[in-house]
Amino acid sequence: MELAMQALRSRTVQFGVALACLSVLQGFVGFVPGGPVVQAVIGCGIAASVVVLRFITTQPISEK
Repeated sequence: MELAMQALRSRTVQFGVALACLSVLQGFVGFVPGGPVVQAVIGCGIAASVVVLRFITTQPISEK
């Protein structure tokens, strides 16, 4: 349980959890309207966000 709490302090893990929730919404509700182009743009935004989070990460989860 302690490891899970440490992991939740990570911005990258928080982003992943939020992304998982939004993916479930998209799958069941169709949260994001639009065709493949819109979904591709959103996917590129997600990928860019992960890269940015990786660059601002300064310490491993075990040290949080």
